[in-house]
Amino acid sequence: MRKTFFFLIVLSLFTIISGCSKSANRDPSQSASQTNLSDKTEESFTLRVTYWAKDNNGYFRAVENKFKQKYPNSSITWEKLDEKTFADDTANQLKANQAADIIFNQSIKAYTKAGYLLDLSDQPWVDRMIDSAKQTVAFKEKTYGAALDVSTFGVYYNKKIFANLQLEQPKTWNDFVELCSKIKQSGISPIIGGFKDTWTIQGVYIPIAATAEFEKNPKFEMDLYEGKVKIDGPEVNGALNKFKQIAQGGFFNPDALTIGYEESTAQFIDGKGAMHLMGSWTPGVVDSKTKDFQMGFFALPDENGKTVMAAAPDKQVSINAKTAYPIKAKYLLSLLLDKDMLALYSKNIALSAFKDVIAEYTNPAMKEVQKALQLNPTSFNPGHLMTNSANDSINKALNQILLGKELQNELKEADDNYIKDKSTLILD
Repeated sequence: MRKTFFFLIVLSLFTIISGCSKSANRDPSQSASQTNLSDKTEESFTLRVTYWAKDNNGYFRAVENKFKQKYPNSSITWEKLDEKTFADDTANQLKANQAADIIFNQSIKAYTKAGYLLDLSDQPWVDRMIDSAKQTVAFKEKTYGAALDVSTFGVYYNKKIFANLQLEQPKTWNDFVELCSKIKQSGISPIIGGFKDTWTIQGVYIPIAATAEFEKNPKFEMDLYEGKVKIDGPEVNGALNKFKQIAQGGFFNPDALTIGYEESTAQFIDGKGAMHLMGSWTPGVVDSKTKDFQMGFFALPDENGKTVMAAAPDKQVSINAKTAYPIKAKYLLSLLLDKDMLALYSKNIALSAFKDVIAEYTNPAMKEVQKALQLNPTSFNPGHLMTNSANDSINKALNQILLGKELQNELKEADDNYIKDKSTLILD
């Protein structure tokens, strides 16, 4: 009996010591998250948010006011990072376990792969995002954040020239080519280019390539990664042939190769060209120079009247996996992504990455761009999942076309470069 009693005492002591040991060795961040899984609305707490973009419309203030209606004793620290160094600053904070609860960023896939971000796949706002935004914030078929806004490309046109020449928006690629021919016959350059700044070539190529690559196969660049397709195939060759059709048709301004972006924009405003194939910042740029220019927008169709709009997400937002307040952080994020809050955020500034957001824009062309994004399928920018070396080879081909030279083996070179540098890509 005494032996049994002694054994029970030893067993009890061992259990107590073992329990204390496990408690002492528990990850502090894990403990914090578990402690705050219950939603106590009256408690005092602080959530920290890091961001870098300007808040011109009072977006953060409106979100915080709404948040405090549920959590009256809360506070939010809005920490603005330098826009030139925010990426490095955010990465360093994450590595040092000093990152904010909510993180504005542009590296969701990389941060997720490193284990820094909270899985948000079950949040109701996920299905509201446009396709390209969903792809950008996903990793291994799970969602780890949201994209607030996108930039896109298409055709901006001078409404006065179109009205004078009695022109209508084209419904197919052949209609577009015929449109360009009519404008050229009138003595006006159909398309203004400023290719001395070589990045502007993408303004023409991206809206062509997005449909050529992704209309029939939305997973084209993932299939490229898996070896199912090649760059030197019908998709990219088809895009280059359309680009060649524009260039060889003489549809660019005569000095397109010798002027840059600023001069090309000035020519567009001055009515020397009818169309400018460029990014969604164009209305804002034009408005900063004149308030009298009447501008319209249309998405560029293919030969079958189909369009896929390249819509590259810009600012993204996620939740730190080590936040001490996961439930409260999710609620704050839901307010940041609320339909009305995003309309305030986007007003006269950005194109929303959410299908249900209708923002106000002073320039009517911005409304037309937003409508086109909501009506058409979207993709990330062509080349987004290609290596830099492969994209360099495609850009070489575009330059050859503009110079009036025949293509050699640029796309075969692109395939070779892609295979050589494939390991540098971060894909899900």
